[in-house]
Amino acid sequence: MKQWIFFLFSLVLCLPVLANKEDNRLYLKPKTIVGSGEIRLSEFTNWKGNWNPVVFLNLKEPIVLEPEAIAERITSLYAKEWGTSLSFSVMGKEGILLPKTALLTKKELEESLWKDLDSASKHSLGEIGERFRISSEKDSFPIISGTSAVWRYSGRSLHAGKRLFPLDFYFAGKLVHSESVPFLIEEKKQAYFTKREIPSKTILTDEDVEVRSFFSADSLREYTDENPVGKTALNGFLPDTAIEKKQVRTLHTIERGQEVELVYTVGNLLLKIKTRALASGNRGEEIPLLNLASQKTIRARVQNEGVCLLEER
Repeated sequence: MKQWIFFLFSLVLCLPVLANKEDNRLYLKPKTIVGSGEIRLSEFTNWKGNWNPVVFLNLKEPIVLEPEAIAERITSLYAKEWGTSLSFSVMGKEGILLPKTALLTKKELEESLWKDLDSASKHSLGEIGERFRISSEKDSFPIISGTSAVWRYSGRSLHAGKRLFPLDFYFAGKLVHSESVPFLIEEKKQAYFTKREIPSKTILTDEDVEVRSFFSADSLREYTDENPVGKTALNGFLPDTAIEKKQVRTLHTIERGQEVELVYTVGNLLLKIKTRALASGNRGEEIPLLNLASQKTIRARVQNEGVCLLEER
């Protein structure tokens, strides 16, 4: 029984060695993002043994890792903890630990990006909210302590919509990490809004619409900034709706080139003649028509859609 206990105890001591079968050869990761507190061996190497010591603690800035120095440190930690020597070798080029322990608030993110956008723009963007609004989609953003954070922005103009802006982190003059931060960009626009519910095919009046300014993140929609009074609503509108250019158009009761039925009454007789409109016109207006049979031009008054009335003179 004692022999079995001794054997099991010896096996536990040997687990760190058995877990890595290449003579405790470790491979150093080129870059490791870490948090605050303890940083263990398995975080920045390929170590998978049961023994997983704390190698660094509470980093305040990035640390460059040299393979030989890390090997000596691990060997020393092992000897200190187990009271016996075990040689470790670390392979690979130098690595780096990047402690992401600092925090930027939502407001700090927005102000930082806006300052950079303004300096990169051909024309001053002014204050936030004058022509554009930017909003971080994150309430806070963790950054790497001890580094310089620089926005990477190559554009010359700002457009509305959801965008990712790369944030680069520099340490000792070298780029060590990059991360994209999502923002919502809203552009100030001016358009005509409905003041009441507008049924489809309604000809708009001054009582129906008014011009307003608003912010929008939609860069695809084209709103009408020209007075739409006199134009026809191609579809119905609810109150307080921004009118797009494609939703209104100048329409007539009869359009030029349209086939028109000309109605003419002589006593008790009702005559109907097929004609073609040579001009557009609304109800009550007189327009020229081409008699399709005689090819003569006749002037008649628009009565309804597709119908004109020839009046006695």
